[in-house]
Amino acid sequence: MTQSAGKELDLEQQIKFLNKISFFSTFDDHEIRQFLAVSKWLKVPAGTTIIKEGAVERVFYILVKGKVSVFKKLDDSEETLELTTLRTGDCFGEMALVGETKRTAGVRTSKDSFILRVEPNIISTSNVFLQLKFYKRFCEILVTRLVMANQRLSAPVGHSADAHDEHLPEPEQVVEADTPLPPAAPPSPPPPLVKKFDPAQLPAPPPSVGRISPTKLQRRLNMKQLLVINREPAERLERLLTGNEDNSRALAELIALDPILSCKVLQTANSPFFRRSCLVTSVPHAMIIVGIKHLQKMVKETLETSADIRVFSGIEELRQRHWRHAVVVARIAQLLKEIIRINTATDIYLAGLLHDMGKLGVDALEPALYPQLLKQESPFKTNRLKKEMEYAGIDHSWPGVWIGETLGVPPIYLDVMLHHHTPEKATGDSVLPTALVHLADIFATRRGVCLSGPDSECQTPLESPVWALIQEHHRPFAEVNIYEFVTTFEEELTNTWTDIIADLH
Repeated sequence: MTQSAGKELDLEQQIKFLNKISFFSTFDDHEIRQFLAVSKWLKVPAGTTIIKEGAVERVFYILVKGKVSVFKKLDDSEETLELTTLRTGDCFGEMALVGETKRTAGVRTSKDSFILRVEPNIISTSNVFLQLKFYKRFCEILVTRLVMANQRLSAPVGHSADAHDEHLPEPEQVVEADTPLPPAAPPSPPPPLVKKFDPAQLPAPPPSVGRISPTKLQRRLNMKQLLVINREPAERLERLLTGNEDNSRALAELIALDPILSCKVLQTANSPFFRRSCLVTSVPHAMIIVGIKHLQKMVKETLETSADIRVFSGIEELRQRHWRHAVVVARIAQLLKEIIRINTATDIYLAGLLHDMGKLGVDALEPALYPQLLKQESPFKTNRLKKEMEYAGIDHSWPGVWIGETLGVPPIYLDVMLHHHTPEKATGDSVLPTALVHLADIFATRRGVCLSGPDSECQTPLESPVWALIQEHHRPFAEVNIYEFVTTFEEELTNTWTDIIADLH
């Protein structure tokens, strides 16, 4: 294959090219520069073979501009059959990123083309944020191609592939380098995380009670009255619990939005009926064990028993804030785990989802406490753990453990609930999960996703001593510059924030 580097174009021109193709639609200019630094820009003449059928290589290509033909040899002859044509923005050779396998088809240029050559081993050594964005885009492409393949296979007998393709989206039109792009439509604003509330409806501040024995407080709690299901996923779940509906993926996604339902799934999987040789500690594993029919029955019963449970003095805004905080912390904790590359059997998403269940217990002990957070100048917004101790007799750590024990939650998640505000007290396998949830809690609260809303005071992520704890227990992270990491992670959160809160309304 004859190749020549595209030196005719400087870096800014290359970025301009990449901004116009679909693969890089979610990349900003800084990320594109990073990508160009770990890939090779090629200018390939027409008629050049890029991939030879049967070759073994781990290289992936992105067609920046031009047109290529995908073909396959007929038996042992030199004749070839064209399978498809790829145009600007398409990718090819993607199986090289999955494994070192023989090429199943050949690819040659039909016209002069600009192509990016990407080697997996170089990508794997680049910035972790760039890796995540690249592989996410790569997976989206594979899923799209799988869907299209399924559509072709399911076409009625007698319909040709070409006839079926008339109903598929047209391939992306070739965009010339000097053709101005139309202005991008402004992104839709994310749904509001906080709804308006009339302060006149708030209850009076509670009286101070001071510290009370946890044993006495535990006896005062009716655990069944704390197992409330969030209304948003509950309403969407109803249509999956009737008839012959068996959309297990949709059911799993909705269960993962609710702490109590997630706990109930684990409890069911670990029950004597589904007795296992080892404890089930993740919701996906539990759902496989329980099965779709048992899940539907369990979810339906849980929804019915929780329908009349009233929390946070019936104030809808507080209930929504509590639920959204749980889900956002879970998602941020999972993102931190992936970026830091912590390998743990603990379901970090679930640990984040459950971390604040104890606030339901504190609310049951003193219903007038959390509504004070809705007041603009409320003293309850600062030192919230201390305020819980002063006005409810206990902070929300132990009530979370009590609720978790009632639901049969595995011990490691109880440890996270108990120590997510004091991660230095965590021990053993719970250290890193607790540290990740602690940090995710800070990131979420700093963005106003918490009971006290956007006016709350909270330490900055850089102020947390937990980074040293992670570096101590996760050696690959020991040499990371924390300031640079936090700055980059904040940028990543800003870029993905709409996705993080997209379905929380």
